[in-house]
Parts: sequence; C-alpha cells; structure tokens
Amino acid sequence: MSGSARVGIVVPGLFGRMGRLVALAAREDERCVLVGATLKKDRPEVGADIGSALERGPNGRTVKATLGEALGEPLPFQTRGTVVVDFTTPGNGRVHADACRAHGAAWVVGTTGLTPDDTLAIEDAAKAVPVLVSANMSVGAHLVAQLAARAAVALEGADVEVVELHHKKKKDAPSGTALMMARAVAEARGQGEVLRTGRTGEAPRAVGEIGVSAVRGGDVVGEHTVYLFVDGERVELTHRVSDRGIFAKGALVAARFLAGARPGLYRMKDVLA
Repeated sequence: MSGSARVGIVVPGLFGRMGRLVALAAREDERCVLVGATLKKDRPEVGADIGSALERGPNGRTVKATLGEALGEPLPFQTRGTVVVDFTTPGNGRVHADACRAHGAAWVVGTTGLTPDDTLAIEDAAKAVPVLVSANMSVGAHLVAQLAARAAVALEGADVEVVELHHKKKKDAPSGTALMMARAVAEARGQGEVLRTGRTGEAPRAVGEIGVSAVRGGDVVGEHTVYLFVDGERVELTHRVSDRGIFAKGALVAARFLAGARPGLYRMKDVLA
C-alpha cells in the first residue's frame, strides 16, 4: 500500500467532550481521514454531514446512529485501514467490541471507569483485532509513570502516594491515570495489588502500600503528582494538562500505530517504545 495512505478514523459519540476534539484533530491531521462518526439516534444531527455537524466545512460522510453503520461505509481511496477512537461512557464496550470485530476495525479505547463487562469485551475483541486501552493518551503522563517507576526502585523503601486533581464533573475516582502511575510503581517493585484508595478513621500506613487520592473541583483538566517520601526528603513528579486537545492528538498517534499492528491488546507504552 502507498506510504502516503491515510488512516481512517471513526469517532463514536461525536458530541462528547473528547469525541469532538478527536474528530477535529483527525480533520487537521494529514495522516488521518475522518470516515465516520455516531450520535444517539434521537439526535437531529443523525444523517447530517459530519463536517456540518461540527460546524466546519463538508466532510462527505454522514453521522450514523450506530457504530456498525459507521463502519459499514466503504473507505475512501488510499485509506490504510479503519480505527475506532472511543472516548464514550462506560457500558458501551460489548456493542463496540462486536462492531469492531464484525468489520475488522482496530479500536483505541480512551474511556475511563470501564465496567467489568467492558474489560471482558475488550479482551475478546483483542483476539481478532488490534485494541489499545489507555486511561490517558498523553505522552507526558506515560513518561511520568516511567520516571516514577524508576525513582521508586532507586529510592528503596520510599513511601509512595499519588494525588490527582480533576474538574468537578469527572465521574470516576480515582482517575485511571492515577491508577496507571501507581501500578507502574508496584510493577517496578515486583509488588502485587497494594493500592489504597482511601483513608478514614484510624488508618496507619501499611508498609509498601501505595496511596491514591482524588481531588475534584472547578475546571481542572487534569493534574497528577507522584510523591516519593523518605526520611529527610521527598521527590515529586507532576504532570499537568492545560489543553484537553493533547489527549486527542495522542489518541491519533495510537490510532496510526494500531493501523499496522497485529490483533492483540496494546498500551501506550507499546506505542512509545
């Protein structure tokens, strides 16, 4: 296939907080082409041109009511496969997994607060198509996780705490990114699931545990700090997001990676590697 072939991007939940950003980013990225989008069937924009729904120039594709319909559209000439970039709410995993498998589409999952059934659906889909799951599509956030893991090994015996701040409308807590950072530390130390996500009353710190705390308020896009405490000093590693568009750009990086990948379950660390 031509090296200039673009990756077809399908965006479920076009008017979601992230869906719109991904769609706009895909239109601006010369390596991608926006080939599909969905909204709930009761929305008046269903059937309208995607570009018009975004209040941009015509796109040539119409908004569909289901992901299966969007994936059923023929691809434009010189398109290098289709990737669904999914930031919809938890609970859609099974339906989206079935649609991706049926149409051979790769699947980037950026949804946080996934249900157990979502997780099972993702694992099933990964047997047939490439699937990438990440609670945070930011390259910087994953770099902090890697640095925290290295620091936790170097500072042997350090007490590790992760504190995350998000806007008041965020539904899940702690954030998936905070859990990712904490688990990166645990894995580097060879520990199991030692996370503690809340303290109240008499709650002395257990040896080796990793605390994860959530703060909610205002319009904070996202901030995560990993604290490593040793007697006499502490190390802090912080990642702050000021523009949510960075997640959309990272998701498209992941999509381009999946377009040439074998079926399987991937993480952002695979993309960065």
